[in-house]
Amino acid sequence: MMKPFKRITRCLAFCVAVAGSAQALAECKPGHSFTTLTPGVLTVAAWVFPPYSIPGPNQELGGVDGEIIRQIAARECLTIKASVLDPAAAIQSVVTRRADVVIGDWYRTVERGKVLGLSAPLYLDVMGIISKPGYVTVGELEGKRVGTVQGYLWVNDLKKVLGDNLVLYPNPVAMAQDLASGRIEAGIDSHAVAIASQQKGAYQGASIKVSAPDPRVKATEQPGQTAIPYMRSNAELGKALDANIQALHGSGEIARILEAHGLDRQAAEVGAPRLVD
Repeated sequence: MMKPFKRITRCLAFCVAVAGSAQALAECKPGHSFTTLTPGVLTVAAWVFPPYSIPGPNQELGGVDGEIIRQIAARECLTIKASVLDPAAAIQSVVTRRADVVIGDWYRTVERGKVLGLSAPLYLDVMGIISKPGYVTVGELEGKRVGTVQGYLWVNDLKKVLGDNLVLYPNPVAMAQDLASGRIEAGIDSHAVAIASQQKGAYQGASIKVSAPDPRVKATEQPGQTAIPYMRSNAELGKALDANIQALHGSGEIARILEAHGLDRQAAEVGAPRLVD
């Protein structure tokens, strides 16, 4: 049985900690004024997509986007409530007002902008080529069986260039398995995602190169900008996201976050905001 003195001491320590947290919250002054679905809480939909979105236990959010949204929430005196979903459900949860924002390497596209608000650009997502010979150009892939993952900006252009030799996969894992078995001769994925996969054991013996520019594939010349999608009706939230993202760019923090996750700092040089088809 715990001795009375120890019990009182632990109770006091707990009370001090709680009081300290409450005081810190009370002293926090948000940078902007806007509403969220739950007052004082930023509800974040996330999916598992290293190195960009890495949900963890106890409402933890890691990865590039996870760290960015955590910093924004802290600047606005908000706690985070995270829900982990598949990609389609994550986006839909914002459309249907069940989440304030969604994270996970989301492109700024014209179609997405019709149903969602899109924050200022976070970073560029460049196209990578995965192969044992170390292919760098789209031209080197012609006449070869090549895989890529559905949903990327380059898919439609690659269909025109590679035709029936292009194989579409639902996820990078399936593509990596076919590349390892020799069923395809090269894979195309986000360069950052491919590097993260290789660090976890995929693509052994393969080279991962940033694709050289090719006018036939627009994404090689103008990589997609990514954003934090949010409820389109919440314009003030959008303004707060934009201001915080611009501040994080200005301080070099987004470049630091990219580098900390093994990515190129230059991906933070996003240029003027744009939408892609």
